Amino acid sequence: MLISLNWLKDHVKLPEDLTAKEIGLKLTMSTVEIDGIRYLGETLENIFVGKIVKISPHPNADKLRLVEIDLGNEKENVVCGGSNLVDGMLVVFAKVGAMARRHGGGELVEIAETEIRGVKSRGMICASTEIGLEKIFPPQSEKEILDLSQYNFEVGATLASAIEMDDALFEVDNKSITHRPDLWGHYGLARELAALYGAKLKEYVL
Repeated sequence: MLISLNWLKDHVKLPEDLTAKEIGLKLTMSTVEIDGIRYLGETLENIFVGKIVKISPHPNADKLRLVEIDLGNEKENVVCGGSNLVDGMLVVFAKVGAMARRHGGGELVEIAETEIRGVKSRGMICASTEIGLEKIFPPQSEKEILDLSQYNFEVGATLASAIEMDDALFEVDNKSITHRPDLWGHYGLARELAALYGAKLKEYVL
């Protein structure tokens, strides 16, 4: 059985400094065996929702553009060859230090400040294939960047939080709860955590 930490937090107010690993260990030692923890957004660190505020021609390459990106409390300038760039577009922006697949292929590589045809570029505007989200956001062409304009995402928000992937999933050993039908769901485990941590359990609403 898979249990979402975010869903658990919908039912019980846990201490904010608790990590998923600490919660999993607590459950394993006291109540139910946790086989593992899956971190959904672990490959999306340093990746944000950005907004294109200016597009200019590249002085040394006809198929590239200079793009100014608004990230809420800061701006970055990058070189991009996306075929669907338009002013005001919401995009996925990987900062320096993020991990992505260049052109959607190969292994994840760390994004570094670079110089492209004589112009410095800090970060990368991403296609869905470059961040492993092509099944959620299928691209129409290989040069198409991911357009988030249809969504009401906050500029500067982390991509993981915007698409609700800032979550951890606990892998529960079903055999360890065959005698505990009260734990066969999120609310039951939330009630157990409330007892373990002395936390407030929210009333269940149908």
